[in-house]
Amino acid sequence: MYLNYFALPLIVLITILSALLFHARKHKEANGTTCFSLMLIATIIYSLFYSLEISSTNFDTALIFYKLEYIGIPFIPAFLLTFSIKYTGKKQWLTAPIIVSIFTVPLITMILVFTTERHSLYNQNLMMSTNTLFPALSFEPGIWYAVQEFYNVLCIMFSILLMLKMWLEVIPALRKQISIVMAGILIPFMVLLLYVAGMFPEGLDAIPYSLAFCGLVIYMGLTRYKLLDIAPMARSALFEKIPDGVIVLDQMQRIVDCNGSAKQFLGISSEDIGKNITVLMECWPELDIAKHNSAEKNSIEVPMKENNGNTIWLKIDFLPMYSDDNYIVGQMIILRDITESKNAEEILLQTNHELEEATARAQFMTAQAEMANRAKSEFLANMSHEIRTPLNGIIGFSDILMQTELSNKQERYMQTVYTSANSLLDIINDVLDFSKIEAGKLELDPERTEIAELLDTITDIVQYRAQEKGLDLKLTIPDELPFHVTVDHLRLRQVLVNLLSNAIKFTEEGEIELRVETNPVPDTDNEMEFIFSVIDTGIGIENDKKKLIFESFSQADGSITRKYGGTGLGLTISNSLLQMMDSKLELESNFGKGSTFSFRVTLPVEKSIKESENKSPCHNIARKCNEIRKCSILVAEDNETNMELACIIISDFLPEAEILKAENGIEAVKIFLNGKKKGQKEVDMIFMDVQMPEMNGHDASMKIREVENEIGGHVPIVALTASAFKGEKEMCIHSGMDDYITKPVVSDVIYDILNRWLYNEKSDDAEDVKNAEFTESENRNEPVHFDKARLMNTIAGDDETYKRLSTMALRSVSSNFEEINDKYTEQDFCGVKETAHRMKGVSLNIGFNILANMAKELEDSVENGVESIPEMLEIIENEIEVIRSEIKKHINVPECDTMI
Repeated sequence: MYLNYFALPLIVLITILSALLFHARKHKEANGTTCFSLMLIATIIYSLFYSLEISSTNFDTALIFYKLEYIGIPFIPAFLLTFSIKYTGKKQWLTAPIIVSIFTVPLITMILVFTTERHSLYNQNLMMSTNTLFPALSFEPGIWYAVQEFYNVLCIMFSILLMLKMWLEVIPALRKQISIVMAGILIPFMVLLLYVAGMFPEGLDAIPYSLAFCGLVIYMGLTRYKLLDIAPMARSALFEKIPDGVIVLDQMQRIVDCNGSAKQFLGISSEDIGKNITVLMECWPELDIAKHNSAEKNSIEVPMKENNGNTIWLKIDFLPMYSDDNYIVGQMIILRDITESKNAEEILLQTNHELEEATARAQFMTAQAEMANRAKSEFLANMSHEIRTPLNGIIGFSDILMQTELSNKQERYMQTVYTSANSLLDIINDVLDFSKIEAGKLELDPERTEIAELLDTITDIVQYRAQEKGLDLKLTIPDELPFHVTVDHLRLRQVLVNLLSNAIKFTEEGEIELRVETNPVPDTDNEMEFIFSVIDTGIGIENDKKKLIFESFSQADGSITRKYGGTGLGLTISNSLLQMMDSKLELESNFGKGSTFSFRVTLPVEKSIKESENKSPCHNIARKCNEIRKCSILVAEDNETNMELACIIISDFLPEAEILKAENGIEAVKIFLNGKKKGQKEVDMIFMDVQMPEMNGHDASMKIREVENEIGGHVPIVALTASAFKGEKEMCIHSGMDDYITKPVVSDVIYDILNRWLYNEKSDDAEDVKNAEFTESENRNEPVHFDKARLMNTIAGDDETYKRLSTMALRSVSSNFEEINDKYTEQDFCGVKETAHRMKGVSLNIGFNILANMAKELEDSVENGVESIPEMLEIIENEIEVIRSEIKKHINVPECDTMI
């Protein structure tokens, strides 16, 4: 390298071009500025590496700089052309294909130069020549060199033609800027022609110097005379070519100017310029109306008739024109054809109208479907209650009867009855759960739960069925399993018991495993992910039938339904419950080898045992009685059958216990107070029915707690109810009760309650009995006049008890009927409703099923309207006579029972 004096001017020019580049970016809002800046960058690259090339004495060094020059050289004409296109307002020409075609030749040139040692397409015989002003590269041009030179001339010529066309279109006052820009473009063009003609000393390339001067001249034109000074030309083109009609009026309302679109809209010509606008309004009355309305609005839409009879819609805008002194000097009227948009608007309105009608029809159909679905759900719920009612007696008394001395055959038969009744109860509960889920009435009730104990209970529930089939049942839990979790343990148990029961049902040999895994939840110590998996070695499920098993009332195969039984609701209900826990069932199965059902739930956890600081008094109950001491148990129950069943179970568990009976809350409170008197035996425990006459179980419990608050002590009170809707348990606890069980009440439940509250012990099988949730306790059984078989089953076939109860029931309903008549005569409809309710209760308990339904209808009629009560009373009277005849077939009814 050496200091070449010819490079010094280039260095100065490079500095100037760099400064121009910096300042040109400040005018980026002007058309063509970006392309001009890119042209400056390419020129700077070319000039920089050319100055380094001519300062090199070594061939290899000079060749490197020569190649680097071509990062800029071939692109200068391309950027000049794109600049000219944008500058002259033709930027719409620069589509993607055009841009690619413009820059293809420069790109190919750059590639050929960088690979010039491998070919002679661009130049050949490159050498370092010393017979020049200074040592410089010399070469013989190749064929592509000629292509590039032709391309350069073509770009410059096309740019000049665009400038010339623009120069001819504008007014003379605006041509100065274009002339300067065009002169800047001509500088490199003229130098290029001179260079090709050999007019410069050999070895000296004058193009870089000319390009630098070209940039200076164009920059001066862009900045000093401002590119946007050609706006009048653009205005002229815009005014004439826009599709909107424009009419300009002066203060005298004369037409000063109008464009071609306005002439087309209104049918006027250039000869009408200078005339008053009122001349046009004679032909276009719509425009006159719009003109008068313009005082109220700046914009108005009017229909106008064309000469051919067609109607077009015009949007007319009236815009005042202001002078520099802010005085109104005229007005501009803009006419826009909005016929298409108006037609589209009309179509849209029609479509919206049709859509509204379709939406209304869809909403009506949706409402009908919802009503049908609700009716179906209510029917399923009601039927579940109705079927479950006789099961109460079957399950309860079968449980008691199996604990008496029976022959082997009798025990086998009773075991079959007991198992079948429980199976039927499971099916009913499935149907009820399904109907609740469909109706959206089933909600979760999370509470603090010992997870390990819950898992043990679940395996205990299904252990017997697994042993019957000779299957191994395994429970696998991790060492880090938390002590407490917050979950609806009844629903979690329901899902897992269902999965385990299915696994046992469809597995003939091998093992069943309940596996629990845990994963930490990021960024929290109070939650943990639980993975529950039930793995079996059963029949498995084919791939094409995996989705089918999650559908309602479905199993993978109809033959499986016949072979194994079941409603096909279990997995559907389980999956629905898991969805409420933000989870879902996942299935992996190998047909013929087994299946794995699993799900993931994230639950709040407590990793250590934490006892409550403020324990309820019921948790500190001392052991009040033992096998020697006689306990005193109070049963408050207005239904004689339920009373008898509860007493039998308690007597079986505590043979020496004293059982006190109360038919309502008032009697229960009275018996409790008597026990508190000096010298009287205190009540050790109370079973309290919730729904009772005179005083219900809630009020009675609160009264007892008030007494205890004054004199001390705490007797356990356990609620007995057929209702388990959400909030029922909380209501019982709030009223002062300690525990809560739902009917049907079987031995295991009573045993656990007695152990828990008398002996302060919790049975391992405490959760084995499934307590289904119900929202009402009304019973509608088989439509018969008198269900004698049901009554005899309830009283264990005792004829004397049957005679006594049926006679008492008939006397009771007859008395109720007389009371209803009296209340109706007095227009005491509340009394009618209450008495009908009592009649219904007696009828349901004793087996007068049709009469019970009639009493229920009478009770409802008081709410819905009283017009039909006389006819209903006549029907009820006839039904009581039919019942009397039924009873007379077996016993003699006293004459005093005859209805008045």
